Amino acid sequence: MKKILLALACAAFVAPIASQASQSNDISYNYVQLDYANVSQSGHGFVADGGALTGSYSFADHYQVFAGYSDLRTDKERYSIDGLGGYTFSEQAKSRPWTLGAGYFTAISNRTDWVTQLSYTRERLSDRFCLEGYRCQSFDDHYNVWTVNSGVMGHLTDHLIANAYLGYSNGGRGVEGNFFGDFGLLYTFNKTWALNGGVRVNNNSTETFTLGVRASF
Repeated sequence: MKKILLALACAAFVAPIASQASQSNDISYNYVQLDYANVSQSGHGFVADGGALTGSYSFADHYQVFAGYSDLRTDKERYSIDGLGGYTFSEQAKSRPWTLGAGYFTAISNRTDWVTQLSYTRERLSDRFCLEGYRCQSFDDHYNVWTVNSGVMGHLTDHLIANAYLGYSNGGRGVEGNFFGDFGLLYTFNKTWALNGGVRVNNNSTETFTLGVRASF
């Protein structure tokens, strides 16, 4: 609940700052982006990290389609097993989801857009267990997640764009409902290149931090 209240406060803070600006709206929804992603959990620290590739294409003035793929991995954990001749047991988990979605955006001021997005994610998980020097066994699972989010994206300065979204995700078997806040900053060097950073705060005590490069077209 504290995280959701923090997300609401951040959204309330970003929206008026963006909407008070006075120059023309110049936000691109056509881009390809490559990020480093780090997932952590409150009280437990590091969970997993890896790369994420995303892209978006806008059409008909107010609509976008987008897609993404991530490859996240935990550190390999090793445990000594007493009484088994010094064998070591190891474990490493991987998450490789892909996402497809669509969005609607409309200007609410001359520097700010209101954005609403709906997406489908196919989450693919694998857990590899090894008794080193003997054999390994992998266990795979997958599930579906539907996500909706809405919020603002706007210029804080001529080169700095911020977004603040609130959202909810849920799915089928084994997927719990999750409220989240998604916040980002984009610094544009020119019409093509930009540096992007963001954080997604979930009510399940996990946070996803991203940092990457965006190429707009």
